[in-house]
Amino acid sequence: MNTKGIVMAVAGVTLFLGAIGIGAWVMTAPLEAGEAETKRCNEYVVELDQVNKYKWFWTPYHQRMAFNTCITKKIGQ
Repeated sequence: MNTKGIVMAVAGVTLFLGAIGIGAWVMTAPLEAGEAETKRCNEYVVELDQVNKYKWFWTPYHQRMAFNTCITKKIGQ
């Protein structure tokens, strides 16, 4: 392959992985909620944060998912 082909392949792979990353970020973005629900769910996430403080897998992704789960349950009630 020539240099132009290699650059195009690297750029294509980079754009593909970037699109997947941005899509994953958008899919896990916190849901919209009222002020009271947001406060309650933020407190819930803080409590989970304290419980999971020493677990290595507790990441910002898990925090967003816990918040989304809390909001979904509150809206469903």
